[in-house]
Amino acid sequence: MNESPAMSTLPTGMTWRAGALALATLASLTLAGCGGGSKESVVPTVSSATVRPAGNLGTGEGNGTYGQKVVITVNGNALDQGITLLSSGCTGMTRLTAAPNESGASTAFYECTVSSSGTVQVGVLRDASGILLSTVPITVPDPQVTLAIGNGSSSLGNIVLTLNPARAPITVRNFMDYVAAGFYTGTVFHRHSPNFVLQGGGYAGPLAPTDTSPTLKATNAAITLEDNAGLSNLQGTVAMARTNAPNSATSQFFFNLVDNTFLDRTASARGYAVFATITSGADVVTAMRAATCVPYTAVLPAGDCLPQPNLVITSATQTR
Repeated sequence: MNESPAMSTLPTGMTWRAGALALATLASLTLAGCGGGSKESVVPTVSSATVRPAGNLGTGEGNGTYGQKVVITVNGNALDQGITLLSSGCTGMTRLTAAPNESGASTAFYECTVSSSGTVQVGVLRDASGILLSTVPITVPDPQVTLAIGNGSSSLGNIVLTLNPARAPITVRNFMDYVAAGFYTGTVFHRHSPNFVLQGGGYAGPLAPTDTSPTLKATNAAITLEDNAGLSNLQGTVAMARTNAPNSATSQFFFNLVDNTFLDRTASARGYAVFATITSGADVVTAMRAATCVPYTAVLPAGDCLPQPNLVITSATQTR
């Protein structure tokens, strides 16, 4: 820091009072430049933070829904001076600036999309220092998808699948993307392998045994195989179908009709990724297994059959 000029250096014609004021001003500016000064910058503080769903989907079991947006409201002071919200389980964090969620100094609104289940933590941090000001828990139940199943002109009822994003995040996100896009509506269970599996999710109906080259629906890119998630192909679970290539699953899935643990990963062979469990609609699965089924040797292995009339997914909807 430079020393302040001595009084003897006053320019000719400057009065003592004027010179003193000039020196006081210069000293004040010099001190401020060296870390001194009379006023500290305002830093944000947080008094409370809450979470609410941004949409209507939810069953009252938590304050967030997998795959859906939530709004986080932060109350405090100087919130316009720089805060950051971070979470590994809620993606696309965005500060909202338009009414009715117009952020300001005393209240700030943020929006993100829930990408995990269980208790998802959001941290509120001070920008400049990274100091944690508050944490906000989002409670998220495992997501559920309801499949409505039809058989010709009849409705067989609903099957509820409870998905496991904690164990199989890639597979669950892939399945939910197809559900959200309405992809599964109108697709059929084209394969019934008795005492083994019911497989569907790839062909749009109607499908007849005379169709020697049925056309698969266009799908998203194939996903990474999650066959080491600790989930087993037990009766009542749901897994992704694939080709002999491990990372080849797209939209097709199957119900395990019995314990098929030989489909699990071993030390010498890759397995099939389980991502959900049938938690309601066992009677519908029983009716599907009893439906009339005809050989379809142009497409299916010997012993497997095509349900006729087709077993159709008339709707697939996220219901939790």
